[in-house]
Amino acid sequence: MYNKEYKMKFIKTLDVKEISEERYIYLFEKTAEVEFRIDKDLFDMNFEELEIVFYSSKRSKHRSLISFITTIKNYITWAKDNGYSSSSVHPIVEAINTAFVDKYLYKEGLTYYTREELLSNIDKLVNVRDKAIVLAVFEGIRGKGLSELINLRFEDLSKKEDKYYVSLLSDEINFSNRQIEISKELYDLLEQTYWEKEYTGKKGNKTRVADGEYILRKNRVGEGDIRFTVSMINSLFSNVIKNEFEDSQITVTSLLESGAMWYTNSLLKEDRIITKDIATDVMNRYGLYSFKGEKKDYPSFMRYKEIINDEFFDDSYGSFKYGFK
Repeated sequence: MYNKEYKMKFIKTLDVKEISEERYIYLFEKTAEVEFRIDKDLFDMNFEELEIVFYSSKRSKHRSLISFITTIKNYITWAKDNGYSSSSVHPIVEAINTAFVDKYLYKEGLTYYTREELLSNIDKLVNVRDKAIVLAVFEGIRGKGLSELINLRFEDLSKKEDKYYVSLLSDEINFSNRQIEISKELYDLLEQTYWEKEYTGKKGNKTRVADGEYILRKNRVGEGDIRFTVSMINSLFSNVIKNEFEDSQITVTSLLESGAMWYTNSLLKEDRIITKDIATDVMNRYGLYSFKGEKKDYPSFMRYKEIINDEFFDDSYGSFKYGFK
């Protein structure tokens, strides 16, 4: 943090809870990258230099960027009022609103979804099979080479006492299985997909779906393996899901990471602290491993932090902090 003493004095004036204080500290750690590069505190920068800070924040939502820039503006005001700045002229004189921040929005990178946003977009898809694939990935069904999706059979679905489960073949080589709890929405979509006899193409043409034990089956053309393939799922994202979601950035990865954040939030207690136990639970469900052992893979907490997008999580689910380094 650049000029940490000043930044911490400012944060103390905000009279916020400890968990919110962590978010301000994180914000100033991000601005420090530019402050150290040009060797100036925010309160001594001109507007052109501050614009570098705004762009470098890489915030993709108006609300988040408005909050970011407003905090910087308030910090500069506080510093000038207390005589820390070399100039009394404030470089940010305009109101910080949507119109002001629009040019600084980060328009590249992955797009993330809350569960509510995802379910709303899923309704745009015509085929129940496509809906099931999207929600399945969001809820953590993937496996090596998408093996959990491809090998999913009707008999793998089960329910008990108003809870719904799926048994997954997570490794086709070692034939390792796992069972996870899924939502009723996903259970219903998978069940409907199994019984669906036709698939509707982009032009409205209908194609017969092959019969068989697997939930995701090819259209009935020729003979051979009836299971969906990885290339078919990738093609579905490229040619259908991206268009219907109106999101050119959506991928299996962005859906998986969106789901990991949703699941993380569902496990948080009132203190909003992500513990190692919570992170491990999430990594196990979503297959977020980095360390490969002789007999099994192990979760990496560094990898976990990489997939938690702080901006999206803050905006969508509220403040949080890590209970580990």
